[in-house]
Amino acid sequence: MRSEIPENYKPGDLLQNERDIAERLDVSRNTVREALIHLEAFGIIEKTQRGPRVCAPNIGAVFHVMDQYFDRSPKTCQDLLDFRRIIDLGLLPQALENATEDDLALLEKHVSRMERALTAREAAEADYAFHNEIVRVADNRVAMTLYTVLTHTLIFYMEIGKNSRENSERTIEDHRAIVAALRSRNLPDALRALSNHYEYSEQAVRAVLTRSATAAETRDMAS
Repeated sequence: MRSEIPENYKPGDLLQNERDIAERLDVSRNTVREALIHLEAFGIIEKTQRGPRVCAPNIGAVFHVMDQYFDRSPKTCQDLLDFRRIIDLGLLPQALENATEDDLALLEKHVSRMERALTAREAAEADYAFHNEIVRVADNRVAMTLYTVLTHTLIFYMEIGKNSRENSERTIEDHRAIVAALRSRNLPDALRALSNHYEYSEQAVRAVLTRSATAAETRDMAS
């Protein structure tokens, strides 16, 4: 059903009723009902009084399904950092090849937003926008979709350490170094700058999580 809907229907169209779908696919109505529940969860259809109706594509619905699989643990934080590192380093050569002056100006704009940010959330959003722009410039549709689906989760973890002035200043320097290397079309320097950025980020995040865990243990002992 998920493959045939975009081929045979457009947003707003009604699907067949459960009985007709069950007869056509030679399955039980319970099986059809379960399939419709999954399609609704992914934002592909919506239930109406007239029956299931095809929805316009909505990447946000996919995020809400994905987000439930991510907890707020240090392990998940490390995994997401590794995910970003793999994606960014893998796509950087193509991003460097594709980047125009407008693209580089937009990257610099995101760095300026980080510098002017008044809250950790604002800084994290600008940080996310910077890395998302690298993915966009590389023109890899799969990576772009993954980054979009994980927007809120990635921003949540990017907030870690953003309240530290030292971390914020180093992060801004790292991003400026990445832009400078891209502008000079120097791939080794760009890869080195991005790798250095992730190494520092990993150390900073671990330090923050360690302090938080120690503080929690102290509170538990005091209580």
